Amino acid sequence: MAKKTLADLGDLRGKRVLIRVDFNVPFDKKTGDVKNDRRIRGALPTIKKLLDGGAAVIAMSHLGRPDKASPEERKLLSMDKVAARFGELLGKSVTKAADEVVGSAVSSAAAAMKPGDVMLLENLRFDPREQKNDPEFSSAIAALGDVYVNDAFGTCHNDHDASMVGVPAAMKAAGKPRAVGLLVEKELRIIDNLMGNPKRPLLGIMGGAKVSDKINFINALLAKVDHLLIGGKMTYTFMKAQGIAVGSMKIDNEELENAKKLLPQVDRKITLPIDSLCARSDDLNTTQVFEGPITPGFEGVDIGPNTLAHYANKIRQCATILWNGPVGWFEKPAFSAGTKGIAEAMATSGAVTVVGGGETAEAVEQFGFDTKMTHVSTGGGAFLAYVEGKKFQSLAQIDDQ
Repeated sequence: MAKKTLADLGDLRGKRVLIRVDFNVPFDKKTGDVKNDRRIRGALPTIKKLLDGGAAVIAMSHLGRPDKASPEERKLLSMDKVAARFGELLGKSVTKAADEVVGSAVSSAAAAMKPGDVMLLENLRFDPREQKNDPEFSSAIAALGDVYVNDAFGTCHNDHDASMVGVPAAMKAAGKPRAVGLLVEKELRIIDNLMGNPKRPLLGIMGGAKVSDKINFINALLAKVDHLLIGGKMTYTFMKAQGIAVGSMKIDNEELENAKKLLPQVDRKITLPIDSLCARSDDLNTTQVFEGPITPGFEGVDIGPNTLAHYANKIRQCATILWNGPVGWFEKPAFSAGTKGIAEAMATSGAVTVVGGGETAEAVEQFGFDTKMTHVSTGGGAFLAYVEGKKFQSLAQIDDQ
């Protein structure tokens, strides 16, 4: 069922809008400076529209894993640097709330806000009640605003987070409206169209490390796509499942068993790499391309040149392409040719191209092809879960149209 959007909220003049954003950005581990602001940029259209409508905006997000951090690391997880970058991108001052997530100081700051003001709450996970979906914590946050907006697609699958589930539930109990922002609205529309009525042929490209992490996603794709190309470390799991030597690559039994379940689809609907770029385990500067069995002492680090040419040709023949997971160790320039080549082939294909968030989105942006894709999702795990057909409690809390 369709959810209410910003267009359904009516007059926002003088309202305080609580917006859940995904500002869980990569940052410098020494200075705390934001290294990649793509997620902040993704939320700006919604925030600007709210401000243009006369609202004051209270944004909230988590950052990192404070529960796993040392005291020194925890200091870097404060939202101060994120608020500063947020303000620079927005082109206006953003106030960072008090050092606590909720409390009298935060409530007073929220009550004093005027139309056009923007405030960012402290890291939600600084309060352990956030990940416990605590009702008291949820009510305290809900009391800060008049309207709730979910524009954090990347965390929509986090059913245990108060800011995603408990807060909008508390807003509902208080009779306050709830809607999705422009970013979430776009994500849902594109994925629904992709999985419901795509232009064909529909090609899936799957990379990454573990088959077990994506087995449900792969099965969901196989039910929809006309063909699926495999890359990344999971290539070698499939190879070993076929009885082909994979050099020194370590593959556990769970991975192997999941790959074996998919072997009947190989060559019929799944295509595996023809060749692999491999590096010596003890000397990454020594590389060799293998077709078939990989010699002991070597490990696969990228798809090979013949595979890239074959996959690029497949891409050119399709009307819609969905890609999730790098096909190699793209962070290393020497091992990035496959991932960069896939991105370039998609960007120049003329097809509807959808990139499934996470590391894939980072790679596409790194190589300068993000603006040439039809859509680059802001959600990694959320993208996978939504395509699999999982129901999100966070979206269930949003008003239906």
